[in-house]
Amino acid sequence: MQEKPYNKRLEMLAKKWLDGSITSNEEQEFADWYNHFNDENEIVIDKQFAIDEFALKARIASKIKEQINNRLKTETPVRIKIFNQPWFKYVSAACIIITLSIGLYFLVATKSRTSLSTNNLAKDIQPGGNKAVLTLSNGTQVVLDSASNGKLAQQGNGEINKLNDGHIAYNNLNDANKEVVFNSLSTPKGGQYQLSLPDGTQVWLNSASSIKYPTSFKGKDRVVEITGEAYFEVAKNKAMPFKVIVSHSVIEVLGTHFNVNAYSDEASTKTTLLEGHVKVEELQSHQFKLIKPGEQVQLLKNGLSMLVKSNVDVDQIMAWKIGFFEFSNTDLPTIMRQIGRWYNIDVEFKGAIGSEEFGGRISKNLPLSKVLKLLETNGIKFRLEEKRLIVNP
Repeated sequence: MQEKPYNKRLEMLAKKWLDGSITSNEEQEFADWYNHFNDENEIVIDKQFAIDEFALKARIASKIKEQINNRLKTETPVRIKIFNQPWFKYVSAACIIITLSIGLYFLVATKSRTSLSTNNLAKDIQPGGNKAVLTLSNGTQVVLDSASNGKLAQQGNGEINKLNDGHIAYNNLNDANKEVVFNSLSTPKGGQYQLSLPDGTQVWLNSASSIKYPTSFKGKDRVVEITGEAYFEVAKNKAMPFKVIVSHSVIEVLGTHFNVNAYSDEASTKTTLLEGHVKVEELQSHQFKLIKPGEQVQLLKNGLSMLVKSNVDVDQIMAWKIGFFEFSNTDLPTIMRQIGRWYNIDVEFKGAIGSEEFGGRISKNLPLSKVLKLLETNGIKFRLEEKRLIVNP
């Protein structure tokens, strides 16, 4: 029997959804088809049987195709649920986000209990980007996202250049008589930026972060100060250790890759090691921890507690650097703090905040409305008033 045209259409939409080529109108059509189901029947896919993300997607594609082929025959609504534990424990209270190759997402597991009104997001907010301000030693500020490529300034023994890829780099002028002066680089909410320090160390700043550093390194140490979040790939120099002063601690390395999260609105400062060795010392008590790759030091803001976590999810911690929000057993306030920083909005909660935890990965290239639609599938309501986002958990 010849396959019905609508059935063929749904199969085509499923394929385009999976390979990332689906258009906005097609995505809405596919979502409308999916969302008219109820929860009476389910397809259960145990993630433990998927070798990797692509295997999981292939398994989902197979199930979707099977559903499409049987849909008009059976008229039986079918839902898809995804579990990440052998004993079928939910990753989150209601859903998991499936990541597609170009950053499109589809939420499955339960129907949305609310709808994001277009009136609530009449003016959408676009994602952040490469934005930063360079402050020179004399207080002059250079807005880097609008500055032209090439030489920006000369500071002490260093020449500052904006490179073709947008980040800035310092070149030593080999004039030992020049005084050492300090510059700072800061990103606003909704900004991020890359910097090459005078010794060749690479630094990536996340949103609402800053770094203060000398325009050339002299003496026995290379010392910088940061706020917010930064990832370092430190140039090796055994004769001159690299130190990062953050909050009330100092991180000491020789040559290594590590991430520091020290936002003032987070409960602790977290130093995560990807490569090499790191020593983290609390400045008042002088207690310290030595960590190896895959470990994280958590220092409470009061400085009274320092602990080491092993086998941390480095991919989740570094997702911000490659353009993603990634969550695993993460509470809603933590998620909304990250979203607030990236979209340059203030977040306000109305009503009681539940204890639900969420998991998934969301592209940071999406406009705010699409990110909120993913979250509202869990029954969370949002209202945007200018740059203030009201959240009703």
